[in-house]
Amino acid sequence: MVESLYEEVAGSSAHRPGWDAARVASYGVALCVHALAVALAATAVCLIALIPNIVTVVLAIVAALIAWAIRPRFGSLRKTPDVRRRDDAPALFGLLDRVASELGARSIDAVVPSEAYNAGYAALGLRRRRVLVLGLPLWEAMPPEQKVALLGHELAHGVNGDARHGVIVGTSLSTLGRLHGLLRPGPRDHRQNYFIDLAVRTIQRAASGLVAAVFVLQRALTLRAGQRAEYLADDLAARIASPAATADMLGTLLVAEDTHATTVQQHMLNDRKTDYWDAYRDALAAVPESERERRRRTAAHRALRVDESHPPTHLRMAVLRGRPAAEPAVTMEPGEEERIRAELAADYGTIARRLRDDARERLYRH
Repeated sequence: MVESLYEEVAGSSAHRPGWDAARVASYGVALCVHALAVALAATAVCLIALIPNIVTVVLAIVAALIAWAIRPRFGSLRKTPDVRRRDDAPALFGLLDRVASELGARSIDAVVPSEAYNAGYAALGLRRRRVLVLGLPLWEAMPPEQKVALLGHELAHGVNGDARHGVIVGTSLSTLGRLHGLLRPGPRDHRQNYFIDLAVRTIQRAASGLVAAVFVLQRALTLRAGQRAEYLADDLAARIASPAATADMLGTLLVAEDTHATTVQQHMLNDRKTDYWDAYRDALAAVPESERERRRRTAAHRALRVDESHPPTHLRMAVLRGRPAAEPAVTMEPGEEERIRAELAADYGTIARRLRDDARERLYRH
């Protein structure tokens, strides 16, 4: 499937996933998953209303609790620290607005700086607020044109037709994950009768196995369309920042992560007083092109990807390298990169400390 989709996309521009049999089936599975929560809630109400006794009340409470646990979750930033809004980072949001306008996408409502070597896009809440999770280690590894390409790719998830980011299919996947966790048997309870415990655990295993099978089915149904949507997000980012800059952005995903990890370790072990980000930028600049090429070849040989829902990164780069050269539609203005860095100065400090503390914890754990 991976190679056939690559050949299909490389031969023509990527397009939004259509309503094929797999997409229709994925929505059918999702609606059945959500119907389970409704059915459990309705069962709880009927038990209490029609057969009110102590047994049915207990069963109704159990059904209601399960229905509440597996209800669709739309996400929220209420418990997320260090969320940046427009007033906090006008330069960053100005750049995001230009990218969103060029894509025909909704503007970003909030940015969450992260220590991850990655970036992400989400629509949260009933009003589907658009949120960008911006991994500062990845952001700092990129020159301005690649940063624009990164933003273009992430915001393209709002317009590329990926059902996994939608309300119906996306929430069904998270619901199945929670339901599997609820049903999965824990350690054996030695206080219970052995045969009762065995029977309960057998039922739990069977139920959790069924849920896991439905989860795998849903992932399989959305996999090809999801990977096509990733190629489309790359093409849309190429329209924003140019195909070359977008391919180079994906290359940075492959070649700079090792440098980031090494710098964190050195900074932690040596307990350096110098700024982590300065050390990181110096280390990135010191990586020779021969080493960068070696890392790219290794990544291609191992078919590395962001995760299993993405096509292999080297194939995404190959598609972009085959696109006609084009001028970027959005570029960073003079001084804009420095203004964004200044707006996020507190986050840079917080994340540097978090990276150091996490590295120390991993070291002491081993």
